[in-house]
Amino acid sequence: MAFKERTSRDKGVVEHNRLMELHLYPGNQCNRECDFCTVFGAPNGWLIDYTPEHLDATLRYVMLHEQGSVKFYGGEPTLNHENVMWAIAYLREHGFQGSIVVYSNGIQAERLLAILQSDPLSQTTASLNYSIATGDGAPQMPQSSLRKLEAYEQDHAGAIAIGHPDIVDSGRGVDPFTGEETRPKDNHQCPHCYPVLKTDGTVHACPFAVENRSPHFQLGHTTDSSDQITQNFQAFFHWLDTVHEPYAIAHDLPACTVCWNHLQELPTPDFDRTTAHA
Repeated sequence: MAFKERTSRDKGVVEHNRLMELHLYPGNQCNRECDFCTVFGAPNGWLIDYTPEHLDATLRYVMLHEQGSVKFYGGEPTLNHENVMWAIAYLREHGFQGSIVVYSNGIQAERLLAILQSDPLSQTTASLNYSIATGDGAPQMPQSSLRKLEAYEQDHAGAIAIGHPDIVDSGRGVDPFTGEETRPKDNHQCPHCYPVLKTDGTVHACPFAVENRSPHFQLGHTTDSSDQITQNFQAFFHWLDTVHEPYAIAHDLPACTVCWNHLQELPTPDFDRTTAHA
């Protein structure tokens, strides 16, 4: 396969009250309904378009220079590809100079390539779902789609990567999972991802648990200032290191299993809940 695994960047980086990375999530509508999906993706899932309000908040929260990164994900971005292309253009027109990543199952390859090619700075890349790209644990994408994406990657090295093979016990969870038993899925330590700005106006701490409404994940709203969002993000990381991980180790549980089944046993992070508007 032509695709290389995407390299992770530094975690938890905040500069002048701006995040180095931010995930954008419009809902969990998808053209697949995989057993292991962390966001409960399905054809009847919810979807709310990106809007100027949502993207203006993005521009307040993320680093605007080349080190910044915005990641489009959800159920399946290519189902609403024209809105995604509009959102990319909006971010560029309003000064975002960083990288853009689109997380996709790759099934609608032509739409995915149209998204990549729409970026005027040519800094938008794709990350394919590991299981759907390889057929390990899910029906593989159509060979016609795979060939188009592989050909594009061969002509544009680094434009399309493949996601990590880890199985995450979140959303629908790891059972039943029919992929290779050797794929990693047990880790006491949370991966410490960057947060999510949802098109319903909320800011969520975890892209894997984004459909989990527990107060442990609620960092704020699009009306909140960047100072408050980054402060709550850092409070969440402190909670992960001082409360969440010790619990996972003491009970010999994977990190995501703690969030999925045991949050009621843990205090919430020390979030700032004052009314702080942008």
